[in-house]
Amino acid sequence: MSNATPRFTTTELLLIALGLLGLAGTWAQAFGYLAHGLLAGNVLFWQEAVATPASTFITVDILVLAAAVFVCMFAEGRRLGLGAGWLWGYFAASLVIGISFAVPLFLAHRQRRIRLQRPGEAGDPAGADWIAIGIAVVIGLVAVAYSLRHVP
Repeated sequence: MSNATPRFTTTELLLIALGLLGLAGTWAQAFGYLAHGLLAGNVLFWQEAVATPASTFITVDILVLAAAVFVCMFAEGRRLGLGAGWLWGYFAASLVIGISFAVPLFLAHRQRRIRLQRPGEAGDPAGADWIAIGIAVVIGLVAVAYSLRHVP
């Protein structure tokens, strides 16, 4: 039996996969805005992001959640000794690519760092946890499928 540390755990791979799903689902829509040019495309995006009460709700919800995630990301990244370049890279990628891409990659990086530096603190979902995770992943897959089928 080998005691070799695995390159990636199931949790890390799932987080990376979710980041790639986020990339596919968001950028399927982004190119339609970028076709208007960087400035005009951004103006149009934000006008449409707050065009209805539902879109304003989800925009505010995501932006406040993003602010909280960035507080935790920088604090946790510093605690674990992740370099400032990594943290600022994840932050920048969240802004210019998509938070649904960059944050799962940060979380995978975090999981890996904990697993390698502090194996006793590493944890993976277990048992019924996978039910909630499965539900969330299915919802994400449906959203990405919708996005990919409705490319402007």
